[in-house]
Amino acid sequence: MELRGAELSRRAAEFRDADGTDHELAVRRAGARGLARLRSPAERPRLLAALSDDDPEVVAWAAYGLGDICASARDATVSSLVARGVGLHERNDADRALRPLSAIARAIGRCASDTSEKTLLDWAAAGGRNAEDAVFALGDIAQQRGSLREETCVALLELAAGSASSKPWALALQPLGRVKHLPPSVAERARQVAVARLADGGVDRIHAVRTLGRTDETAAPALLGELVAVGRATPSERAEAARALGRLGASGQRALRDALTSLLPDTHDPIKATALVGPEFGGLVAALDAITDLDGARAILDRYAKLEVAVEAPPSVVRRTSMLRCAASRVIAERDFDYPLLAHCDRTVSKQAAGSGFYGARAMVMAIGLPGTQLVSKRLRAWQRYAEGSDVLARAAAIRLIGEHPELDDPEVPLALALESKSAGVVAAAAEVIAKHPDRIGGRVEPERHRGKTPKRATRRSGAPQVGKALIGLLEAFEPSGDIEAIMHVSDAAGALALDGAREPLGRLCRSAHPLVRQHAERALAAILGGDQKSVCTASDTGLPLPDELSRLVGAPVKLVFESDVGELILELDPALAPVAVTRIVELAKGGFYDGMLVHRVVPGFVTQLGSPTSDGFGGAPGRASLACETAPVVFRAGSVGMALAGRDTGSSQFFVTHADHPHLDGQYAWLGRSSGPWATLVEGDRILRAHMVP
Repeated sequence: MELRGAELSRRAAEFRDADGTDHELAVRRAGARGLARLRSPAERPRLLAALSDDDPEVVAWAAYGLGDICASARDATVSSLVARGVGLHERNDADRALRPLSAIARAIGRCASDTSEKTLLDWAAAGGRNAEDAVFALGDIAQQRGSLREETCVALLELAAGSASSKPWALALQPLGRVKHLPPSVAERARQVAVARLADGGVDRIHAVRTLGRTDETAAPALLGELVAVGRATPSERAEAARALGRLGASGQRALRDALTSLLPDTHDPIKATALVGPEFGGLVAALDAITDLDGARAILDRYAKLEVAVEAPPSVVRRTSMLRCAASRVIAERDFDYPLLAHCDRTVSKQAAGSGFYGARAMVMAIGLPGTQLVSKRLRAWQRYAEGSDVLARAAAIRLIGEHPELDDPEVPLALALESKSAGVVAAAAEVIAKHPDRIGGRVEPERHRGKTPKRATRRSGAPQVGKALIGLLEAFEPSGDIEAIMHVSDAAGALALDGAREPLGRLCRSAHPLVRQHAERALAAILGGDQKSVCTASDTGLPLPDELSRLVGAPVKLVFESDVGELILELDPALAPVAVTRIVELAKGGFYDGMLVHRVVPGFVTQLGSPTSDGFGGAPGRASLACETAPVVFRAGSVGMALAGRDTGSSQFFVTHADHPHLDGQYAWLGRSSGPWATLVEGDRILRAHMVP
């Protein structure tokens, strides 16, 4: 328990060298785990020592930790990892939660040294248990660099295509689906191989869809076939196909229009309309979101914008119909934000409440602030209603438009009012705008007046007192249990404006136990002090506060049921790797925290996320400090449950459920368990009715 406390508080001094040689296996494992989660380059020698341990779990933690801190010694770290991996090739660790070979391969990928790519390609080509991990690790390199060497791409395509002596292997396409653009020399071959793998089926089929999206416009017909293949392609594959078509220029836009025509739902029939409350809906939403070219699509979009539902339709159908109506209306409206169908697109509110509702208000703000327009006259007045309104999601979206519209030459009042909001999301939006555009606050040139006359010269207005006062007040009032993401933006804004009055509260935050709070406070102080003066922030001696849950950790897997109007949603949480985070979620569920809560984020084919008390993606459990990350070298498969973050050590009450395999999440978020039930059928705005634990 002492080592667990040192890990959660991030106190490196409490880890002893003797922990690594202790005869008690539990001590060595806890020591390696804690050192890995510290993410401190200073711990490299101790992690290298742990890498040579004879216990597979200790080796896995050591490799995982080394992969996070190898920036200053990439080649040397990769050499050590490769040497240890060679000695483990014949070990059977298939049934372990933490597999050392997997951790070593992924660490080599995250280090991305000059030799990483070739080493991992050799491991992938050799086959065996380590081949899958090597492919995922090559995907990590592709994610970091945005590209892979041409010879690597060719070799992966050969593995995916198969040969006379080896079966086709669709998983080999996974790294190719994570590059920004495939080399032109391999794009045609990639398209051919990916299309061939679509015919094979299986969980790795999605990597073929993602690869097609990285080729060229000739892939559009194959992707269209996936998008309209309801029942054959999985919902995640269809959503990926829609997003891929959105990247393929004119051919992709034509395919999306054809898909929308084919998929148009019949919402007049109450029975047929219930099909909207199903896993196929996500592909339809993704297709509408990917439409950018109105030419030729106006007719079909008009049909979506005019969808109606029967009077007796359940709320779940009304919400989904509203989503489709608002998405289509927003595209059709173009520069006419007064477009009647847009104003009344949201059927979750009365027809008299024009421009409001969970879906309608945000669609209206997007139309008002369309790039290329100017917020003046009638458009300006419409923007002001949302920028100072009560809908937190629409308000935050409107505030962010300030940064995109320089014609708003005096935004101090709406920004100051936003900073005084009780919504962390609105506060963060305002602070982020200020930090990015400090010249917009207090920088307007005004003429001086003398005896009622306007002189020829002008002077700059001195500062923005309302904004400055609000920022300083937020810094002074911040408590450890407050929203860390919001205070980071507030600190950045204070630094960007060089608020001298913020020096004292920033100095206090500079001594915070939370590293992200210190980092942003230090940067802000440096900007205020100017010149060569720099403030060096020092963490408090106590480290991060230990969570209350530490004294009552859940000791066995727990099953939670979230009741919703789309069915029962199940979480099977396992405390083995993240006991504190699992305990937090379980206690909040038992205490009614999630009852009545809106689902605030759904990305079709990717994740469903909830747990924001204000339903805007910000905030956590009131009165409870954020949790230290309990990340681990495990794979996020379809249906995995993870702790949502706004940065390292910021988890609280928000969690996500994956819709498909997403290897880029591996090791970056705490893995909490598995899910079952219709999580992928949820949409933003759906509500959790009640959560309870199954004995």
